[in-house]
Amino acid sequence: MKTVFFISRRLSARSGLATLSVATSIVVMLLGLMISNGFRHEIQDSVFSSWGNMAVMSPYMDLMSEKHFVKAGQGQLDCIRASSKGIEDVSAVIYRAGVLKSQEGVSGVMFKGVDSLYDFAPLEGRLCEGEFPDYSAEGISTEALIPYRIAKESGLGTGDSFMAYFIGDEVKARRFRITGIYRSLSGEDGSFIFADIGNLRRLNAWEPDAVSAIEIFLKKGADEEEAFNAVSQAIYECYDTEDPSAIVYATRNRFPSVFDWLGLLDFNLYAILLLMFVVSGFNMVSGLLIILFENISTIGILKTMGMRNASIAKTFVAKASSIVLKGMLAGNAVALALAAIQNGTGIIRLNPENYIVETMPVAFSWGGILLLDAIAYIAIMAVLLIPCMFISRVDAAKSVKML
Repeated sequence: MKTVFFISRRLSARSGLATLSVATSIVVMLLGLMISNGFRHEIQDSVFSSWGNMAVMSPYMDLMSEKHFVKAGQGQLDCIRASSKGIEDVSAVIYRAGVLKSQEGVSGVMFKGVDSLYDFAPLEGRLCEGEFPDYSAEGISTEALIPYRIAKESGLGTGDSFMAYFIGDEVKARRFRITGIYRSLSGEDGSFIFADIGNLRRLNAWEPDAVSAIEIFLKKGADEEEAFNAVSQAIYECYDTEDPSAIVYATRNRFPSVFDWLGLLDFNLYAILLLMFVVSGFNMVSGLLIILFENISTIGILKTMGMRNASIAKTFVAKASSIVLKGMLAGNAVALALAAIQNGTGIIRLNPENYIVETMPVAFSWGGILLLDAIAYIAIMAVLLIPCMFISRVDAAKSVKML
């Protein structure tokens, strides 16, 4: 084996094009992987932070009316919270669709009533202006946190007030004061106007323990299916038959279009990876054939010295391996550098109406990067075994005469 590596290091090879090809393919594959992961994390985190990983609600819930609700007493909340170790937080909320009226006109909006224990931490990085509302004081609060898109369309800012109308059996009106503006993702991620749950509960004329839903947030890495089954069993045990019906809904199933779009991203990624594997493998085969033709006399000399075809092939594969590794190292360095720049500066911006997010998201997954590098190396080296069959066809006597 030492002889193989010794000879491979001394083979003449014009490998610049092959190295560049491998490096380019690795850059494209790694950027595709990191961008795909970035989209997945950004969108999933936004959807789950807005709606929870799952929610307990009435199967008949109507966002336009106050007729259907579920009980969220302390006993029910404790029962759900204790049902699974994967649960991080449980939050009782009230949803209600309404119409916002401003000087710019009217627009349909969705309100989300929360209490003083609601965790606004997931929105901290997206707070554009003002501050989060404080619902810890006694009495009903009129403070509201609204999405940037709605604020822009309505010409509203922090400190402004607006009227909202709620249509049910009768039309009801409420005035709210804006304390903060946050940037939400577009689509079904939950572009809510946050309000005091007490305000919406009084609007619906509900009892103190009545809510639209109990949102359940899971810890990172928790098994969603296991937690879903545990919560479903807890609901069966802690809700009496006299209570309004309640059922557990997985957020993935409530918004299939969002997660189907993420699945399409994965399909596109696989197509890109396959294409780059083919391109880099083809270029490396061409590069190895060139090396073989450049060193055909060397192959003849090694054969006359008694070296077997397999050992000669290993020599050229070792040379090709060094070229592949150099290209992969350069490709990794460039891809990680570009990803770090985008992650730190957000220099590449997107239209949120088409891509949901405003900047190109990048997520580093070291396990995925190492796995991709390993698969790429193995695949390219496997393809390079094909041109090595050329070695057995080299006639030692003819090749030596070429010297």
